Amino acid sequence: MKYRNITFLFVFITFQGFSQIDEFSKYAFIYELTHQSDSTDINSKRSENMLLLIGEDISQFESYNKHRRDSLISKVKSGSLENFSMSNMPNFPRTKIHYKILKNYPKDSITVYDNIFTDKFEYVESKKIDWEIYPDTLTINGYKSQKAKTSYGGRSYEAWFTTQIPIPDGPYKFCGLPGLIIKISDSKNHYVFELTDVLENKYKMSNLSSHSEPFFTDKKTFFKKLKESKDNAINKMAEMGFIVADESKQNVRKKMKAKNNPIELVFD
Repeated sequence: MKYRNITFLFVFITFQGFSQIDEFSKYAFIYELTHQSDSTDINSKRSENMLLLIGEDISQFESYNKHRRDSLISKVKSGSLENFSMSNMPNFPRTKIHYKILKNYPKDSITVYDNIFTDKFEYVESKKIDWEIYPDTLTINGYKSQKAKTSYGGRSYEAWFTTQIPIPDGPYKFCGLPGLIIKISDSKNHYVFELTDVLENKYKMSNLSSHSEPFFTDKKTFFKKLKESKDNAINKMAEMGFIVADESKQNVRKKMKAKNNPIELVFD
């Protein structure tokens, strides 16, 4: 892991509303996400790097590999990627985390872009999270941090934030503390986000999909469709033109059943 000491010479950023985003980040942070996809199997834990971008008007959070992959696809579409051939596609960065989260502070809203199989969706929710701040302090990765707790999506979380980086933001949908969240984990350690790097590069921020326009829906409908797709994965694959052999259907059902531990358990 790499850590850089950077002095942040600003107070809390003022965010403006947005419709279409096409700008470069002012600050970028890498978090390691460790998550357990099967609540009954500790061996299902996996880790992936996530990217938090802070811009003039918004913040953006997504898989680091997704951001890299989308950037490459955009270059392919524009013809600016030199010496490209379709044979290079398997070498593009891969991810199993497809959501992109944009926080809009003046509107107190979060816009989420996510996939269900090949279908793209967009929904908006309030970004209000109720925190309890405690006097406990701890140094994490070189940052003096203070403890806070909250409940969100059916899970209880413990967070550690630092006023050394006075940005009221953090990984996933978590925000609203008087400093950047350095680490946050649920009570079962099924989902743990931890800051591992501060990047000096500027990254392009965009709410536009590199593939297709999303369907606009509400959060409850999205999660309902997500559950239906898991329960009926074989039929959904058939609708997409993929025929699952009889001998493979049981394996597909087993894999879908093992994906029983989403980060949000309650979404009303």
